Amino acid sequence: MTTSTHHALRSLIVLIALATTLALPALASADTTKQATAAMKINGKQVSSAAWARHLVVEFLTILQKDDPVPALTTYLNPAFQIQRANGTREDKASYLADPARFGDFEVSGYRVTRSGTVLVATFSIAAKETINGVVYKKTPAPRIGTWLFSKGAWTLISYGNFNAPS
Repeated sequence: MTTSTHHALRSLIVLIALATTLALPALASADTTKQATAAMKINGKQVSSAAWARHLVVEFLTILQKDDPVPALTTYLNPAFQIQRANGTREDKASYLADPARFGDFEVSGYRVTRSGTVLVATFSIAAKETINGVVYKKTPAPRIGTWLFSKGAWTLISYGNFNAPS
């Protein structure tokens, strides 16, 4: 093998290794996006991102209706979870689990959903009797935003925001 052939072969190997290294994250991301889509099933039927977001919102609020929501919230909330409330208070996962909000009956309306790969964002309004840090709030529709992330085979709530009810 000549020096120039050896050099060209070595360059080709380096180029293939570089291309593979650069392509792997994109391929893994595409696989994860496919897994996230495949996980969006209700009663065994594949559903749209909008229908899945509605399901996730209702699932979260239903957990908050339980006598002890903490066990379910422990897996439902992403480790990076944060919430910001209309009164300006903020909590991370640990502090939220120490005293989670409680919900009575609720009505959800006005969904708007966007999705990019493994991230799903839903804005909506909730009319509910809820208790936050021992304070009972009236059942007035108020805007919310929730962000879910598909990771490690599950959709988890990563952020949630409450806003003041319109006057």
